[in-house]
Amino acid sequence: MQIIGYGRRNITEVIIMKNLDSSGKKDYIKKLWQEDPKKYYEWKNWCIRLNRLPDFFGTRDNPIPIDEFEL
Repeated sequence: MQIIGYGRRNITEVIIMKNLDSSGKKDYIKKLWQEDPKKYYEWKNWCIRLNRLPDFFGTRDNPIPIDEFEL
């Protein structure tokens, strides 16, 4: 299995996101995106592919579009 995005921190980022409210989640992904867009998009795709954070990113079958420039 290839580790992508934030690597071994992928699940840590998911746990942090689960403990935030909607506004906090937006602020947190904006921070991740601004730090390293490539890692962020890899992590986001990992979350969608494995159905992590479905309330925020959606699922593999039904992803939720997010415009990171609008955050």
